[in-house]
Amino acid sequence: MEENQSKVKDLGEKLRKGEITSDEARRELRKIGLGHEETWKDFIGYVVWGILCFLPVFARETKLGFLSFFAQLPRIQFPAIVVYLSIILFIGMIPLTVWGMYFNSRKGGCRSEDHTLILLKSGPYAIVRHPSGVAWATFFVTAPIILSGVVPFTILSVVAIVEIVAYHYYECVVEERMLDIPKWGREYLQYMKEVPRFNFIMGLWNLRKRT
Repeated sequence: MEENQSKVKDLGEKLRKGEITSDEARRELRKIGLGHEETWKDFIGYVVWGILCFLPVFARETKLGFLSFFAQLPRIQFPAIVVYLSIILFIGMIPLTVWGMYFNSRKGGCRSEDHTLILLKSGPYAIVRHPSGVAWATFFVTAPIILSGVVPFTILSVVAIVEIVAYHYYECVVEERMLDIPKWGREYLQYMKEVPRFNFIMGLWNLRKRT
C-alpha cells in the first residue's frame, strides 16, 4: 500500500512540474491498478433496475402469455405531493452531479471525471465521500415515482429502488477498498472518519459543525 501511495505522489509531482501529461498520468494509474476501468459489470445494476421497473408495462403492452403475471401486478398510486417532491429532489441532484464532475476534472490532477491524483476533501466532497454516487442513486430512486403516471409503479419498482441503492452503495465501498485507501492510506482513513460515505443529511450536519 505504501508503495502505491509513493507512486501516486510521484505521479502528482511529475504532473505538477509538467514532466508528464494528464493522459500519461491516467495511463500510469491504470498500470499500477489504481485507475478507473469501466467494464460490463458497471452496468449490471442499471440493467436489473430497468428490467424490474419496466417489466410490468412491457408485459402489458406486448400481451405475451408467459408475462401475464407481471402485467397483472397491482399498481401503486402516489399523491401528487410525492411526485412533485420527487421531481424537486431529482432536479436538486443535478447541480451535485455537475459539481462533483467539475471538482474531479478541475482539481483532481488528471483532468478527468474518473481519475484523480489529489484527495478531494472540499466542495461536494466535504459533505459526502461519493457525491456522484449519491446523486445517481437519487436519480434512479425518484425516476420510477416521477414516471408512475405512465409506467406502472409496482412491487417490482420497490425492489428496483432497493436494488439500485444497494448497488451504488456497494460500488462506493469497492471503490474505497480498491482505489481510494491504496492511493492515500491514512489520510483517506482519517477522511472517512470526518465525512460520511453516503448520508447526505449527516454530511451537511457535520459540515455545519466543522464550520
